[in-house]
Amino acid sequence: MPEPSLAERLLDAQVAWLVEQLTGPALPDLIAQDVDELLASGSRIPLAALVGPAEVKSLIHLLLDKVPPSSGATTLVAAAADVAYDGPGESYTLADVIDRENVESLVAEVLGMTDLAERFLDQLTESPLVATMASRFVGRIVGDMVQANQAMADKIPGLGSLVSFGTSAAGKVVGAAGDVLGDTAGKGATFAMRRLNKVVVETLRDPTTRDAALEVFDLYADKPVVRLDQLGDREDAQRVAGLLHDIVIAGAPTDPVLALVDALVDGFFATYGEDPVTTLLDDLAITRNDVVAQATAIVPGLLATAHEAGELDRLVRARLEPFFSSPAVAAILGS
Repeated sequence: MPEPSLAERLLDAQVAWLVEQLTGPALPDLIAQDVDELLASGSRIPLAALVGPAEVKSLIHLLLDKVPPSSGATTLVAAAADVAYDGPGESYTLADVIDRENVESLVAEVLGMTDLAERFLDQLTESPLVATMASRFVGRIVGDMVQANQAMADKIPGLGSLVSFGTSAAGKVVGAAGDVLGDTAGKGATFAMRRLNKVVVETLRDPTTRDAALEVFDLYADKPVVRLDQLGDREDAQRVAGLLHDIVIAGAPTDPVLALVDALVDGFFATYGEDPVTTLLDDLAITRNDVVAQATAIVPGLLATAHEAGELDRLVRARLEPFFSSPAVAAILGS
């Protein structure tokens, strides 16, 4: 077997040295040193100089187009449905999930949007079917009230027949009006819808509504949150998860979603594009120690596993060998 050349011996030495650096006890210190060097560079280089908005948009567009319909996403959605259905191992209450102060703020915000709700409900009246449903809803409420009054009147001698006569007469009048104004049924349904909308909006504006909403939270705050397995079968959870997944698949690559993504990316770069990378980390409350801790927790294990499998040596050698076998190095060593 021929003796290794000087370039080959240097390659072996370089590979052994790098593997020792990447797997030895000094690796945590090297990681911290590398993080410090990167942060020092990041404090001098603007974010936009490292990556531009066009590249980020292209990447996000690719992810939105490829990831949702992928088999991996389908598998993860199914797994997430199973995890959600099985629930956590221990019971927790509603107050453990959300604070009362946040509920109070959320209720105040929602109830403060009555103008928006009013416009939305008015737009619903343009649908004849929705207006008809509202008319039936109001009619059923009125009918139930009439029946309740009739039941109460029947308990009083003489009053039951009088109420029954009034109800019958009113029904005949309404029926006659319906015969005469049959072509205005749609307008009547719209009127009922608008009246129902007004009742809903006025209810939202009533200060008592806020107290009622908070009272409901207080009633259930210390009670265990209902688990999904108490609401339906596992197949139900899987079916709902699949439906939501289908919605994401269909909606993610659409023009409105992509336009929103582009606007968000432009807004992000308008805010941070000209600032150093470290400014973004500071605003995200991510410190140097946080970065070092996470890198130290992840990187050594990955490198150790790759080294035990023989992949680390192979990858390092594959990266360095072209350099040591290059004509430039041969010329230097030859001299």
